[in-house]
Amino acid sequence: MKKILLVCITAVFSIAGFAQNVDKEYSLSEYRSSDDLEHERYTYNSDMLLVATDILLESGIEVKDSLTYDASNNVIKLDRHQLLNGSWTLVSYIDYTYDANGNRLSRSNYNSFGGPTFTLGGVYNYFYENNRLTDWELLFGGTDLAEVCTLTYNVDGLLIEEFAQDTWNSGTLENSWKIVYQYNLDGTLNTSSQAFWSGSTWDTAGTEWFFYDDNKNCIKWDHKNGNTVTNRNEYEYNLEFTVDQLVLPYNPEDDSKDTSLIEMKNMPILQHWYTENDLGELVYVCDYIYDYDFIGTMGVAAQGFHADNFSMYPNPASSLITIASDKDIIRNIDIIDTTGKLVLKKSNLNNKETNLDVSNLQSGVYLMRLSTSKGIVTEKLIVQ
Repeated sequence: MKKILLVCITAVFSIAGFAQNVDKEYSLSEYRSSDDLEHERYTYNSDMLLVATDILLESGIEVKDSLTYDASNNVIKLDRHQLLNGSWTLVSYIDYTYDANGNRLSRSNYNSFGGPTFTLGGVYNYFYENNRLTDWELLFGGTDLAEVCTLTYNVDGLLIEEFAQDTWNSGTLENSWKIVYQYNLDGTLNTSSQAFWSGSTWDTAGTEWFFYDDNKNCIKWDHKNGNTVTNRNEYEYNLEFTVDQLVLPYNPEDDSKDTSLIEMKNMPILQHWYTENDLGELVYVCDYIYDYDFIGTMGVAAQGFHADNFSMYPNPASSLITIASDKDIIRNIDIIDTTGKLVLKKSNLNNKETNLDVSNLQSGVYLMRLSTSKGIVTEKLIVQ
């Protein structure tokens, strides 16, 4: 992907799968760049567990991840398919095992390298004390110890250091790296710094800095080399909804939505990305947009965000209606009945104004949900 994740909070902090309860109101359906060069689209099962992710990369490569669960809703297998010569081809898969408490015990990846046979690559083994991860190891081919890592926590249970040592070549300190985490007084992550052992000193590769609003939502994430900001992400939120009201995709191999890396207490809707150009200037690249599907009840959804710069007419309506915005781009439109059923959908509009034919809908009250370039807008629609 064009966007490079810079925080190194290790992906071994996986949680067991779980069924979302009925008071969830929106599910994240897509995470995409404003230039339409990248997207991730999510499919959930009846328990609102992620079962598939469709991914388009800036390079034009298309891949699809499919997830399999055990009876405890733990992800036990991830199949990755790639679109090759017009056909979906299985190119790799990953197996996971867990203990009785849902802690991940192992991660084993297999690759085909373009052939019919799958070869075991690396195996991660994880070790816990009182259900808290303390160490992990990486074995190449399942037998050759390549890397070991120890995790250290403070008295509040917050991770303060990861220390990893490469045993593949020499097993000496020269092949070591560490990540040090520092926190604010309220427990939010302040900085994350990665360093490598040069033979005599620890050389810092870069530091992540995090900034928050009053609700403890991360609103800015800077990557600094020394005192120079080389990458920046800025976030916008819909404060009408909390993350507890959202179904967010849990894929053990994908942290691109950042919700597992940084504090997000409310509904993220927009992410602005900046990076350093060849002149050392920080320049805007694109936005990343969070699109959601409504899954809650009519009464709950009616409390959602309303933007004054949108108009919809006529309302009540019997045939054709017009939806328009003064400022924002309309991406998708969902019409939902009072039972929460999606009865009409119009996608990939990418315009400030569009028409919608509702003549095939039965008379009654509906919820119109607009996915826009700035988030979600909900309106009540009456069909006569």
